[in-house]
Amino acid sequence: MDQTREQLIAWLLGELSPEESRPIEARLATDAELQRQRGVLESTLRLARAVPPEDVSENAVQRLFSAAALLVPEEEAPTEVRAEVHADTNAAHADGHMAEVIRVNFMLRTVLPRVAAVAAIIFVFGLGVWLTPGKLEPMVAGVKDEKGLHPVLDGELVESRVGETRRITFPTGELLLDGASSVRVTSSGRYAPPAFEIERGRVVVTAASTPLQVKVADRDVRLDKGGVLAVDYDRAYANIAQDGSVVEIQRAPIGEVAALAEKVYGIKLEVGGIPENVRKYRVSFYGSGLDANAFIDSFVESASRFGVTLDDSRRFLGYQSRTGGAPLEEWQLDIALLEGRASVRTGADVVSLDGREPQAANYISVSAATPTDARSLDAESLSEQVVWAAGVDGAPIRHLRDVRQSNETLPSRTVIHTDTLVLNGEQGRRIFKLGGPEFDFPLPGGRKGRLVQLTSSGAAFEVEGELVREFVPFGQQAQD
Repeated sequence: MDQTREQLIAWLLGELSPEESRPIEARLATDAELQRQRGVLESTLRLARAVPPEDVSENAVQRLFSAAALLVPEEEAPTEVRAEVHADTNAAHADGHMAEVIRVNFMLRTVLPRVAAVAAIIFVFGLGVWLTPGKLEPMVAGVKDEKGLHPVLDGELVESRVGETRRITFPTGELLLDGASSVRVTSSGRYAPPAFEIERGRVVVTAASTPLQVKVADRDVRLDKGGVLAVDYDRAYANIAQDGSVVEIQRAPIGEVAALAEKVYGIKLEVGGIPENVRKYRVSFYGSGLDANAFIDSFVESASRFGVTLDDSRRFLGYQSRTGGAPLEEWQLDIALLEGRASVRTGADVVSLDGREPQAANYISVSAATPTDARSLDAESLSEQVVWAAGVDGAPIRHLRDVRQSNETLPSRTVIHTDTLVLNGEQGRRIFKLGGPEFDFPLPGGRKGRLVQLTSSGAAFEVEGELVREFVPFGQQAQD
């Protein structure tokens, strides 16, 4: 096994330090052959990790070693193994499970338990043996996050929580998910890439070597080979962890959010003072480590632009007429083509997107109440579609203009709203308005930043005196 392959395996297993990872990640960005090897190894690793803890059947082991022996000279195998191999060779051929078999060290059979032997053979030697001991569900992709690489089964829903990004990988492409995102993965056949349905959130889709099919908001999207697509499907959704560690309120009606406060925190908020039509207005905010009082503050902050107020007892919501922003619709969909070509089909209507022609449409925007708007965005505007991907490797990075990841994290009890960022906790209650004039957010190196963009995983700040933006991750933090 050459050194590059050994490094690639160690990188996939998470055994390399950040310094050791950089060279192999740099090569992966440009080396097509290394990308192919990565896809094969990820597939075999998923197989190895899916072997159940109970023992593999003797028959499965017999067939595996018999097929492996086809490429091992007889003199290299012990006499008793050679006899066993000849007895089972025809059965192995007739079985039809063995796709690619390479040299195997037969000492694995006698030194390791059978389960460990099968797992080691499949992964270390890269066997394309789609032999599943027992009754394993079919695996169509892998999902990579800070906890490592995990198999994705046919029909499985992959979700990312506020403050985290996750990557769905498969041999011919990948999907990168922002926080509060959800994608369902289904098989398209044994030799075809998976199909995907984006149920909510921000997702970057990369079709490295084959076209991909994506469904979102009842639209069928085809991304051509070599294309990169950013999808932002902002739709009604709510999720609150019982301990307040995760708060995701996305386009939820004001009346429903008030009911959630009682369900999760045990605090009843009376909404009788709010007009019925205002209760249907939708709010969005994301929080980390929020107790009941911080949740109520965040809710009222989001709803205040519609005239919602809170009395001194903090239990009765009222209404004061004011001129606020336009109410959110049930959903909003934005699709930006970063590279290559794609098409978006709704019924009989098809919109073509082209990232190669200067004046061609490369962006679509549509909501529950507005028709499809297709237009051409410049490079800076396209960059804003994926600023949340700052700090991750892969295709989205090369589309970010002057954006870099900050090692600063937003403090505990920080709340991100549609247009503001509210800091609670040690820094006190501080509100940063989107696009405001203040350069007063502390950034690394003693610099100050001005809030210019918000996502469910963090915030982008312009740095005073510099033509760069810092992306500060939302970050789960300990309670105060």
